[in-house]
Amino acid sequence: MKPVDRLKIIHEVTRSLFSSTNEHEEIPRRDNHQYFVYLRVSSWRKNANSFTIKLTLIGLLLCCSFWGNGLFCRQAFALIGDSEQAFGLDGSLRTLFFLLNLGQTVPSSGQHNLDALSQTILRLTAVGKPTKSLSYEIHLVQSDTFSTERITGGSSLTFGSTNTGNVYRYRALDANWNFVQQDQTLCTLVFDRFNVKQAFDWGDITTGRQAITFGKTYFWNPLDVFFPFGASQFDRDYKPGVDALRVDIPFGRFSGLNLVGSAGPTIRIAPGQQTGNYPQDATWYGSALMGRLFANVSGWDFSLQAGKIFGGYQVGGGAVGDVGPIQIRTELAQFIAMPSDPRPAPLTGDLVKSNFQGVVGFGHRFENSLSLDFEYFYNGMGDPNNLNAALVRSQFGSSLQLSRNLVGLSAQYQITPLVVGQLGTIASLSDGSIQFQPLTTISLSNEMELLIGAIIGFGPKPKIDTGLALNIESEFGTLPDMLFLEWKWYF
Repeated sequence: MKPVDRLKIIHEVTRSLFSSTNEHEEIPRRDNHQYFVYLRVSSWRKNANSFTIKLTLIGLLLCCSFWGNGLFCRQAFALIGDSEQAFGLDGSLRTLFFLLNLGQTVPSSGQHNLDALSQTILRLTAVGKPTKSLSYEIHLVQSDTFSTERITGGSSLTFGSTNTGNVYRYRALDANWNFVQQDQTLCTLVFDRFNVKQAFDWGDITTGRQAITFGKTYFWNPLDVFFPFGASQFDRDYKPGVDALRVDIPFGRFSGLNLVGSAGPTIRIAPGQQTGNYPQDATWYGSALMGRLFANVSGWDFSLQAGKIFGGYQVGGGAVGDVGPIQIRTELAQFIAMPSDPRPAPLTGDLVKSNFQGVVGFGHRFENSLSLDFEYFYNGMGDPNNLNAALVRSQFGSSLQLSRNLVGLSAQYQITPLVVGQLGTIASLSDGSIQFQPLTTISLSNEMELLIGAIIGFGPKPKIDTGLALNIESEFGTLPDMLFLEWKWYF
């Protein structure tokens, strides 16, 4: 690529960062949990600190661009530069369209039965290795979201008009902008990842916002405490980053120790938008400090982890291995809660409580490309006798599902070399509701995909009593049915 082309791209990126709300802007979803973090500050000091963080990140991105100037004169392993050298710039662009049936579901404004929602997401990824032992990663994501109904965004809670102020766990740095924030429009810019890794003879140290994954199962991951994917999440290309210090110490090729420390705010829920939550207000309650041991024994991958996580302490373990032609996956986790805030009125009880969670799964891939996976999930945080309370805990992030006992089944088949069909099914054994997730993935080119799918639930719908209070009758009858289309292009 010619230097003039590189400078033009850098100019366009910086122009978009400082553009007004009248110009076109874009960014992320929590990739199904698209996370929208509202910029909430209470003093000039917090505004100044937030601006300093953002300005520093922009400077790092631009400095890395010019640092890699000498790499553009040779064959590149990225859109610009070489990610195995000082600087490489890649990215992706995706557009999603959703059609939701909101009739008698949560959330619903009660004004329309159908809601159309579109989102365009641009992700720029700068990756490089300035030296043999030093590497870095920066993800800048911009999103435009438009809806015919009100956009609640991120972790807003729909029960009792309570919310968390759209502040997220394990993020102590405010690296987000909301350029447009209206009832039906949300345009956001966020540094989703920014981290530096230093390699030593004994291991690696990674500092900054980074994606951390500890889970071994598919539908549910009790061990994956840092932004786990939801069981209904169809796009799992990118996982949101957390602000953390991570130390990786290998003992061998397939064994080692992970140490993670992550800072985050307590996060409380309150009526309206005045929650008092700010990303900068990191506390011990909202932070994590944990260790994880992993090893391979006789062809089985084992892990054991323990430590402080959001709201309490966790100890757990997982294993993956084969017994004949069948793969077996399992995760077990015990959570010990710290004293927490109560659930919003009129509900009673703590927002977070001690509980046990366990997943066991089986899978097999046939020679004709058919893959079958089954999982059973025991959710000690679920409350089938009080689904209203379970809904609040689930939306707050302290429970993976509303129900106590669930099963999931996934079937995937390569119809042609370019077309893959998949059907996911999740059923609540507690209330009998069920959700189907058909999905077709079409490869349009080496860098382009088209996803067409739906999420359809069956079960009793929520009811409104004489006091206009909402009563949840089942887990999957509560959520809106959804048809979606996603176009993805990697460059």
